[in-house]
Amino acid sequence: MIGLLAFAFILNGCGNGDGDVSSGNGEDGAEYHFLGSSENWEVVYEVDISNGNEEESTGTIEYIGEGNAPETLEYYRIGSTEGTGRALNDGVADTGRTGCEGCAVTREDEEIEVEVTWNGQTENLTLTTED
Repeated sequence: MIGLLAFAFILNGCGNGDGDVSSGNGEDGAEYHFLGSSENWEVVYEVDISNGNEEESTGTIEYIGEGNAPETLEYYRIGSTEGTGRALNDGVADTGRTGCEGCAVTREDEEIEVEVTWNGQTENLTLTTED
């Protein structure tokens, strides 16, 4: 019984990146485009909401700094999505597609924190929706 209850809690929500977990509240069929940049990186993050509590997201991390782009990202985090050892092709890393069902979905007015680490350096930036 306890295991079933714990499993239900795990299935019930996905973090939205700022430690806040809420139920659904997403607009069905909404598509949000988040963008942000720092000295060396530009990040585009796209979120598709369906059924009010299902989300699929994709992202790209592009090197815009001086000189040659690194071959790989040591680490990246976009909200609650993270990865390591991601290769860059022509200066761009694709974060792949992630998703959740029955979760707390990303809101249009949300600010998404990003961290990028490469060649022993780290930069942080914030994504906001495009106007």
